[in-house]
Amino acid sequence: MRILVTAVALIATALPALAQQNAINIVSGRAVDEEAESAPLPGVTAVIETVTDSILVGGSTSNADGYFAIEVRERGEYRLCLTFVGFVTHEQLVTIDGPYKSLGTISMQPDVMQLDEIVVEELQERMVIRGDTTIFNADAYKVNPDATAEDLVAKLPGIVVQDGQVEAQGEQVQRVTVDGREFFGQDPTAALRNLPADVIQNVEVFDRDSDQAQFTGFDDGNSERTINITTRRGMSNGQFGQVYGGYGDDQRYITGGNTNIFDGDRRISIIGLSNNVNQQNFAFQD
Repeated sequence: MRILVTAVALIATALPALAQQNAINIVSGRAVDEEAESAPLPGVTAVIETVTDSILVGGSTSNADGYFAIEVRERGEYRLCLTFVGFVTHEQLVTIDGPYKSLGTISMQPDVMQLDEIVVEELQERMVIRGDTTIFNADAYKVNPDATAEDLVAKLPGIVVQDGQVEAQGEQVQRVTVDGREFFGQDPTAALRNLPADVIQNVEVFDRDSDQAQFTGFDDGNSERTINITTRRGMSNGQFGQVYGGYGDDQRYITGGNTNIFDGDRRISIIGLSNNVNQQNFAFQD
């Protein structure tokens, strides 16, 4: 009986701690200009990253009064980064140990040398966070003219492409869609390798409800880390593709190409590949 009472007491003690760990935690602050009488800085990009590997955990932009608030699911030690054109990037360690963490007023220093040397003609937004969705502006990340979507995605902060796997914000990407429609099923690598980067307008990262949850309308707690690619105007209906080839030492070669035909809800992809370097651009189940 004493053992049972002890076990119940331990469970009762652990449950509140577990609930606190999984609850949404808010990190807030206010960004101001250090040299302009603490004038508020609207539009400052504020992100929370892991300390060890700089994986994006959450982010937002400051409002007209300079205030920002970031949602973080797990408590612990993180790094806060504030960036704004013409100002020195501000970084500081943040320990999240409660549901609300106020950082108070953060003064940002103008980058005098940058202001003397750079003339800003147009501000280009690199990333926007809307709810649980992170949206990257493809035009803000430069790639080669013949680059694929895989090359572009690899340049985005918080996304890692390695050994045929794609991870976004620390979780493996299970699906890639184009304009919200299926593209190569559950093979993210094939989808990214067979889509040219120059047709992409935005890259969206979010957690997609499972097929069962979408069918029933009830959240079953299962979700898939998903990348949705928004194409440029006029590309959602049309044809595009690429041809490539290369030759190297020891008579090694690779040549291939792909054509994508988008017509409303239909997605037709024609893929060809020949090489002697043991490389493929799609999985057998595709």
